Amino acid sequence: MGKYIKLVNDLNDKRGTIIILNDGKKDYLMIYTKAGYLRGGEIHEGYQQNVVLSGIVEWTTPDGTTTHSVSDVISTTKHIPHLMTSLTDSLIVEWREKPLENPVNYYEPYRSIIRKKMEESQ
Repeated sequence: MGKYIKLVNDLNDKRGTIIILNDGKKDYLMIYTKAGYLRGGEIHEGYQQNVVLSGIVEWTTPDGTTTHSVSDVISTTKHIPHLMTSLTDSLIVEWREKPLENPVNYYEPYRSIIRKKMEESQ
């Protein structure tokens, strides 16, 4: 029998859409984010990889902020808080070493930035 990709979840809000897929071994997140919005503000137990498929994003960690565009790979090591700002409409794919956390392990200093931006855009 062939291998199938399973749709795990489809999340939408005013920032855009996150589609979570699973190939039986790993979750993959397709993340569309509208210009000016932020995502993340999390800390993970394992490493995280992201590839920018379209647009331009900023990636912030305690070590600073870097800018990434199409085909860039963004590697975040375990236990490093991170925040993504979409400078243009963007699409990234994400996968992690460990399964998705439930509940999510949020990094409050970055989550407060995200909440403030969400409130401002109401």
